[in-house]
Amino acid sequence: MIDVLLEFTQKAGKYLRAQQKNIKPILNKSASVESVVTKADLYVSNLFEKTIKKHFSYLNYLIIDEEKITKFGDDVFEKIEASEYQFVIDPVDGTLQYTHNHPLYGLTVGVYKNRKPLLGIIYLPELNELTYFDGKKAWWVQKAFHKKAVKTELLPGTKSKAPLIFGHHWLWKISDKFSTSKALLVDYYSAVSQSFYCLTGRAKGYCMKLNLWDIAGTIPLADYLGMKIHEYASDKIYDGISAEYFNPNMSTRSYAVLCYPEDFAEIKSLISPRK
Repeated sequence: MIDVLLEFTQKAGKYLRAQQKNIKPILNKSASVESVVTKADLYVSNLFEKTIKKHFSYLNYLIIDEEKITKFGDDVFEKIEASEYQFVIDPVDGTLQYTHNHPLYGLTVGVYKNRKPLLGIIYLPELNELTYFDGKKAWWVQKAFHKKAVKTELLPGTKSKAPLIFGHHWLWKISDKFSTSKALLVDYYSAVSQSFYCLTGRAKGYCMKLNLWDIAGTIPLADYLGMKIHEYASDKIYDGISAEYFNPNMSTRSYAVLCYPEDFAEIKSLISPRK
């Protein structure tokens, strides 16, 4: 299964790179300036659907896709529970950057079995960086899909010494204990990019409130590596697709932090949600 999904990822990334210089937004999903959809989003979305249908039609599966989630209405969890496999994709995360020729955008795919993480992929096409969990091991690939690709195994429990903590400034605020000698609150405005840097040991944590597809590949990778997505106000861990963690529109019900458990208390002391 992972080979098929990596082949799709390569094709989708090649298409996204080729289209970026000429891409134009075709609609806004809401009044917010960042809620942009392009033909590239829709192309990758349709390519994914065709790929899954071609290779995995024998499975009892459901595709959860940012661009097509509305078709499920309020019955999404009933449909999820009726399926054995859940394929989750964000075709282009960071679409606003993508439409303005910025490199920090990406795509992510997560596979879940009975709502629990199975496989995960995060790919940053413009930076040629890939990380994925194949069901047994996690990998970080630089110069991805090239003859000179550099593939490094990511080992569980490898903590980051980087001071970077990601978070949108309108959702999160720094506390009186915050000091630039300890950390920096930054925002690349791309969930997959920010997750990528955490998972590959180049950031300490990611303070988030977003959608399932934004962390489609993050949950399986984090689960293997020993990182956790902690609900900020409790000890709950986002360990799969559940109505306990997600609303029917697949947005997280609460604020959360991606980090190693050992760093959670420190991050909470430095940064908190805005009311």
